[in-house]
Amino acid sequence: MKNIGTGAVCAALGLALMLGLSACGGSVNLSPNTQPEITVSASGTVRITPDKAIVTFGVTSQEATAEEAQSKNSELVSRVTQVLVDRGVEEKSIQTTNYSIYPQYDYYGDKEPQITGYVAQTTLSVQDQDIAAVGSLLTACVEAGINRVESVRFLCSGYDEAYQDALTQAVSAARQKAEVLAAAAGKSLGEAVVVTEGWQDTSARYGRDAVSNASFDMEMAKDESVSLQPGETEITANVTVTFRMK
Repeated sequence: MKNIGTGAVCAALGLALMLGLSACGGSVNLSPNTQPEITVSASGTVRITPDKAIVTFGVTSQEATAEEAQSKNSELVSRVTQVLVDRGVEEKSIQTTNYSIYPQYDYYGDKEPQITGYVAQTTLSVQDQDIAAVGSLLTACVEAGINRVESVRFLCSGYDEAYQDALTQAVSAARQKAEVLAAAAGKSLGEAVVVTEGWQDTSARYGRDAVSNASFDMEMAKDESVSLQPGETEITANVTVTFRMK
């Protein structure tokens, strides 16, 4: 059996350490018993402007009895719903997400709490709205009776196309990283043998819940000039790719 000199061992260890420090998430397999491979992780990002919105608002009614609170609340909600329909919102896009009736209490020192009235609340979620029309929609609904604006969620109808572009960028970035590592190891890069998609954040995808929220106070919602600034949303794709080396 041929002996390996101490100098050769040290050189091999030095190369391994150098690769370990510079790979930044990549790994190189130089075992003589297997086909040399290199595995790297990379990401790609595309910025896109949201064009759709989900608006969540509600009606709160306070009356002396539960029946009166419920009746008043139902009347206002019906009025708001009619305004939405008159403005072209499809009924399938209007959803009641919360409804509650509860008593209000007054506390007098050590005495038992006394019921002073009842509150009825209804929360509506309106989906499939063009961002450009949301400002005037909010103003019309405030005039019809809503007194709570909870959030506006921004969505991207072009999410799928943007994500595909981000995937392409991620794979390209992985190849560039792998080429640098392969060259450092004295090899040339071969074909990709395994491509694994990483975690995907779909929160900005049109038709799904979003995490980008804009909150509004009632004074803003009453303003006929209210406008939304959706900014840009980052669509990111993550991949891990294994390449052969030659």
